[in-house]
Amino acid sequence: MSLSIILTTILSNFATSTPNLCDEVYVDAAGSRYMDAVGQMLSKYCVWTGPDAPVWDADVCCTIDDDGAACVVPDSNGRCATGKRAYCEYGTRTAGGGVICYQPFPSMCDAGFCIEAPDVPPPSQGLMMGCCGAGGACHPLTEALLLACLDNGGTFLSCDNGVSNIDGTMDCWD
Repeated sequence: MSLSIILTTILSNFATSTPNLCDEVYVDAAGSRYMDAVGQMLSKYCVWTGPDAPVWDADVCCTIDDDGAACVVPDSNGRCATGKRAYCEYGTRTAGGGVICYQPFPSMCDAGFCIEAPDVPPPSQGLMMGCCGAGGACHPLTEALLLACLDNGGTFLSCDNGVSNIDGTMDCWD
């Protein structure tokens, strides 16, 4: 054996890689990942948000169940007292000492899907996630509308200021 093969084998035996919490994504009934036109997927355990997510860039300890992930900072020795270790690229500490990890998505406005707000706009629903198709229509990210949007070449985008419409579409304002 050559020295490089021996070193590679030794390093791979001792190298550890912390899995990214956001890499655990939603899949369809056949096990295929929901993926938009540009390759973005929807994380199960990271909160979907806009492009200005705060950088965390550290490991967290997460207890994961059907409701999501409850994450905390590792102890002073870098160990997890409970849960499993995961990497969190974007996140923030909560008042209760937990950590919320985020999955940022591009802005609908930056992608050209925003419209001018009406003269008397209805109250904004705050940050919303949508799937915008090649035809220009955006739909809130719901299971019922997800497949139709993806089948039409849709892209997952965030909206800071907009509303859901009765017809199932959404408007995002500049």
